[in-house]
Amino acid sequence: MFLTPQDQDMMESSLKIMGHLYGEIRAMPISEVIKDVSSLGSRASRYARKDKKDTLVVDAMAEDIISGGNSHPGHTAAMQRIYDPQGIIITEECGRIPRDALIDHASPVIMSDPMDSSTYCEDLMNRHSDKGRAGDAFDAERALVGEVKARTHACNSSVTLLKDHEIKYTIIVNMMTGDTYVGSKNGVFRGNIESAKSVADISVPLKFSNEYNLMLLCYNAKGKYDNNRLGTNLVCLPLHESSWLGPVGPMRFAHLIDFGDGVTCEVGTIAHNGEKIQESLPNIAIALFSNDELRAYKLFCDRDHGEIRGSQELTPNLLNSLYDDGPIYRTGIKTNFLNRHLYPSEFRDTTLVHADGNKPVSYMMKGMVTKGEAVRIV
Repeated sequence: MFLTPQDQDMMESSLKIMGHLYGEIRAMPISEVIKDVSSLGSRASRYARKDKKDTLVVDAMAEDIISGGNSHPGHTAAMQRIYDPQGIIITEECGRIPRDALIDHASPVIMSDPMDSSTYCEDLMNRHSDKGRAGDAFDAERALVGEVKARTHACNSSVTLLKDHEIKYTIIVNMMTGDTYVGSKNGVFRGNIESAKSVADISVPLKFSNEYNLMLLCYNAKGKYDNNRLGTNLVCLPLHESSWLGPVGPMRFAHLIDFGDGVTCEVGTIAHNGEKIQESLPNIAIALFSNDELRAYKLFCDRDHGEIRGSQELTPNLLNSLYDDGPIYRTGIKTNFLNRHLYPSEFRDTTLVHADGNKPVSYMMKGMVTKGEAVRIV
């Protein structure tokens, strides 16, 4: 793992873009946030999700700010300024931009979930519609649900840079609290986007809970997702009730953080149950840069439970996965694999992350690796 001066410059640019996003989203009138993207007229088709789900104006604005469009320079301009190779941006609604660019080891690739948990966003905006602006609604929801839930289950935005077959860095911003997480070869740190002028300002080292805790949090739903869980041995762990309610993706690692306030962690293990890669990748990156405080695994699914969604297996074999047979710091990742698809919904995998000191889960995962049911990637 290595950060070149250009990578460092790119990370600083990403943080500035995320700060701009945070400010713009929170300043939006609630009536604009919850409008359907069809209200944008001819521009609406740019943001049509491949899975055909509804897209809100807030999703479109987040896409524009992250990628670059509608007067926002975004990562497109930053990559053109910093790197010689053409950069690629892969996001939820817009997919891979530009479409015809070939990804090789030198290509800088930004993988982003510009606005995760937009369903929750729409719900809370409707419930706090008397507050005027999105930031006021987020603040009201924070007061309602309390600090513990606000820091683990909130609308968020993430960007992860892939280059040279490596994960270079990840940045995740909690839109409700402003908490910002940065993971790179320098470690994993927390700060607040409202006061951060540079990456150096995100400076509080993360610590993770080592409680003996088998409780699992992953996305689960009756049908394909539950069947995938049964076939990947995630079934060996008790499922937290929030798994049925749609836990947020990129920020899921926050359930494993020891915030130092004495609050007992309900969750001992997080997983991504055949979920899209822009939701799981930030969690894998945080594990990778945690200085061995976290472990991460790619799981395999037995033949009888194999499921396909969005033309991709929920738990692909290694040939069809971003990951290789071994720890990422040794084997790297297969960025050229991303040439096979255009949308993040087509890049799926089943991965699991737990704290190194959570020994019951650690012993269970060692057994899965021995039986060929998982590969340790961090």
